Amino acid sequence: MWDEKAAKRLGASIRDLRGAAGLSQESLAYRAGVTKNQVQLIEAGRASGRRNDTGISNPRTATLAGLADVLGVTVSELFARSGL
Repeated sequence: MWDEKAAKRLGASIRDLRGAAGLSQESLAYRAGVTKNQVQLIEAGRASGRRNDTGISNPRTATLAGLADVLGVTVSELFARSGL
């Protein structure tokens, strides 16, 4: 089930892999073809940067595929690392 905990676990996995690869949010975003803001929100498990918005991150498959590719893993591995 996709909920706040799942979104945060996925975000933490991406953050950990990014750190291990020595990439900044900006460089990961550029290489994956997304914005730095998208990477920030995904890593935080949030759908929006608005203060009162409590929505959870729900990235598109294409976004996850791009991030995973840059990080040297498959989307399946990314989900497995996140316990999803």
